[in-house]
Amino acid sequence: MWLLNIGSGNLTEISELPCDSIEIPQKMVVEANLIEAIYSENLTDIEVEQLAKRVILAPTNKKTLEMTRSIIAKLQGEPHTFYSSDSIISEDYNDLQNYPPEFLHDLTPSGMPSHALILKKGVIVMLLRN
Repeated sequence: MWLLNIGSGNLTEISELPCDSIEIPQKMVVEANLIEAIYSENLTDIEVEQLAKRVILAPTNKKTLEMTRSIIAKLQGEPHTFYSSDSIISEDYNDLQNYPPEFLHDLTPSGMPSHALILKKGVIVMLLRN
């Protein structure tokens, strides 16, 4: 509920804090290994329904990708890697030269997966349609 209130801008203002700050509830602060605190040491012991109720928020896509890959590495099974497109569609030759595949692979725009999407059986995927 707290996250929903942040998203809708309905958090109660605390007079001691600057207007652009929020107070994170103490129960949401973890000082140990974040992944183990949220998902436990052995991810295979948790039922899928329980995994789906847990979430880690990160400030950047890069940090999210690091944590996601760490979590997936702890799961049993063979990883399957899916890759994004390696080129852009443009009739302008300069555009094609300015956006080589190596550059496109490094992009992590908001709301988009990385170039290499690594999945294992049992991984929870959120599929969005734009």
